[in-house]
Amino acid sequence: MSQDKSVIKGFALADTAVRGGQYVGNWRVFMPEVDYEKCVGCRLCLLYCPEGAIRADEANKPDIDMRFCKGCGVCANECPQKAIGMKREEEAKK
Repeated sequence: MSQDKSVIKGFALADTAVRGGQYVGNWRVFMPEVDYEKCVGCRLCLLYCPEGAIRADEANKPDIDMRFCKGCGVCANECPQKAIGMKREEEAKK
């Protein structure tokens, strides 16, 4: 049985127990903010994060380790529910 691969957005295998390699949070300009009410727990943000900074909690909602997040916005871009938004680091800490 052949599946039409044009409908597959992406696929990745990730060891979620291992996070990113280097601390990059000290030079981040933007940081993600998750609206947990909108999040449906699809885990696409986890799969697409280039630094491996996102894990899923018990409800499959994103748990972002800001030590490894470089603020690239890939998670926000790939979220089908638009549950992740990017804010300037200074604004998010207020």
